[in-house]
Amino acid sequence: MCAGLRLLCLASACCDDSTSSQQAENAVEDSFIDLRDSAPEDVLWDGAKQRLFIVDNVGNRVWQWTDKEGVGSEPYAVAAMPEGVSELPENVSLGQASHLADGTLLVTRFGVPGPDAVHGGIVLIRADGSSELVPNLDRSLHRLGIATAPDGRIYGASFSAAGGKQSGRINVIEPKTGETQVADGFGKLIGLAVAGDRLYASDQSAGAIFDAPLDELPAHADGWHRFASLPKPDQICEGPDGSLFSGQFQAAAGSADPTAVRWIARDGSVKTLRASPVVTKPSGVSYDKEHKRLFVADSGDPAHPGVHVFAVP
Repeated sequence: MCAGLRLLCLASACCDDSTSSQQAENAVEDSFIDLRDSAPEDVLWDGAKQRLFIVDNVGNRVWQWTDKEGVGSEPYAVAAMPEGVSELPENVSLGQASHLADGTLLVTRFGVPGPDAVHGGIVLIRADGSSELVPNLDRSLHRLGIATAPDGRIYGASFSAAGGKQSGRINVIEPKTGETQVADGFGKLIGLAVAGDRLYASDQSAGAIFDAPLDELPAHADGWHRFASLPKPDQICEGPDGSLFSGQFQAAAGSADPTAVRWIARDGSVKTLRASPVVTKPSGVSYDKEHKRLFVADSGDPAHPGVHVFAVP
């Protein structure tokens, strides 16, 4: 595992001869966390402890990175395996991560149904690196999205697929007992984010991000507000000033829009933060508000998988 940052490019716009020396001094550079022999799926910035968690689909691992020490030589944790499974097939991935006030990490696992089923689930990873599965979850569901509200309530996104149609729902997760459904009627739900007093959900099959007030979540997707429309939204996170960021794991069929990391303003307008070929398969995103930078997991280039660190103006 390579622990360093690889310099990529200036994040500020190109300057002409009239650019002041002060502007030059304030230029911020993008960088890259090189994670060879890995497949980063999601990232989660812990501002309190100034560290980044990186969810890795190779080896069922979670890594820890800091500005000072880079990536550790050993994983922070290895996610608990599904019951009766000793080795995960390649198409069973981990998903979004969130954390609780006591430092516990929550990481989703995307399940695969069928005769050789590996069931989806949610892994709890304690501060000492040990892990266990949340009990009593519906084993038939694919799970990717998870988010924690300021009051500690945990929301999980999941979906089932039958006949080529995805049916998504949002549940409240109780780590010791299971889950309770709070909303259904969505499509392929991928990511969740809490920003302010609202819960946001990226619905990939709808090409949209929906939102609703945390204290009054509608029981059906029809009652949720369509916050933004964008190609193939993936994992999402809160950004500055009520905005969101979204990854895009794959190109949208029939669309000329490039694979990109997108920035969604408070009013729902969408712009591209970075696009292909700078990013190739961006999925998980996490914003560091103190240093105004966005971490983006990108596993699209097998020779250079890792995490982009993009300056946010």
